[in-house]
Amino acid sequence: MRDLRIEARTWCREVMSLGPDPFAAPVRPAAPLWKPCTEAPPPMTGEVLAEARRGVHLAHLACMDTELDAWQTPAAQAKLRAIVDTYTPGLPQTCRSPGLLWFYAVMLTGDMEHIRVIVDANIRTARETPGYEWELAACLQMRANVLANRSDWAGDATRDADESLEIFRRLGDAWGTAEALSARAEAHERMGAYRLAAADYEAAMVHAEELDARSQSAVLAARLGSALLESGEEERGERVLRDVLDRFDGTVNEAMPAARLFLSGHLALTGRTPEAREQLRLLRKEFALAHFVVFDALILGSEAWLDTVDERYEQALVTVRDALGRADDPLSMIIAPYLRSFCLTIAAIALTGTGRTDTDTDAGARAEAAARCLGAADALLPPRHVSPRLESVCRELAHARVRAVLGEEAYTAAHAEGGGLSYEEAAALV
Repeated sequence: MRDLRIEARTWCREVMSLGPDPFAAPVRPAAPLWKPCTEAPPPMTGEVLAEARRGVHLAHLACMDTELDAWQTPAAQAKLRAIVDTYTPGLPQTCRSPGLLWFYAVMLTGDMEHIRVIVDANIRTARETPGYEWELAACLQMRANVLANRSDWAGDATRDADESLEIFRRLGDAWGTAEALSARAEAHERMGAYRLAAADYEAAMVHAEELDARSQSAVLAARLGSALLESGEEERGERVLRDVLDRFDGTVNEAMPAARLFLSGHLALTGRTPEAREQLRLLRKEFALAHFVVFDALILGSEAWLDTVDERYEQALVTVRDALGRADDPLSMIIAPYLRSFCLTIAAIALTGTGRTDTDTDAGARAEAAARCLGAADALLPPRHVSPRLESVCRELAHARVRAVLGEEAYTAAHAEGGGLSYEEAAALV
């Protein structure tokens, strides 16, 4: 509730040192454990003790953002794979914390299809097990978060969030209610229903503030600010984002990077690129995960967009090439499936812009490459993707500029050709 991750990480590490590593080779598959390890007082024995030890290590994994470099080593990656191999989808202990945290190990190994299997199996187990009503609500909320990240799954996310919300409200769980409302808000955003999203974020904030859950309140406020911007309430949305930054300046809080990224995009769209760049600079300086692949891709994409806005096209190409490499990482594709398309669209603007200083032949070749990038970008968008304003403006600008250079017939042909390219082939054009 207070986001005391460093304290949690430290205590977990100390307790981990008191016993053997439960994920050391050879991997020992976890047996089903229907009751929490804390159901009965110590001493613990057998599978209860084994699962308790695993739980401490999983809780430590949940604090990985406080020491990200430590999880980039070969030994740490091997441990993540061992965690994945220890559990099987649908085990009862993975329907509640800390067992459900094995999901993050699966996510960090980039297996998106396995993630869907896991959340589906957990819900099935919780539905079929008497007394697992809270576990069912938690698993539904988790699946809603997973599904909300994909436009083509967002409708299912709304249904899961609705059911989770009903259970948490009936159980009187304010924290779960806030999380379910937040998951539903994200699903609304993916479908372009920004006013509904804003209403759910505001409702979630009421519950978080009642609990004095400051970190959760700040994250919800940042998401609210973004939803307000997208809904057309730009003045209020910007004010909410700036309030988050003012209240939590200098603190380690996951709301800060989100607020800076949202605000930077809005500033760029309203002609304030110097301040937008400053927000990204502060984001890189303050956010410990800024160099982690998916966040680095998001920031690089934003920096490349600002370069195109300021007509620094050569620099934009340099930056977007880095972004294209990171956007294709399996984890990036799970968290931000639209990012490859966005980066290719920025690349198209940069290619067309650099062509202005070339000979007519070179300019035409670059514009053709840009049109192919746009064809690939459109083909790569997730089904039923609803573009937020920044993506829409970027795409409209790119299409208009490439058409202006090539003419309609040549543009249409090159765009169609790009639609048949793989991502790697399209990125190679940049």
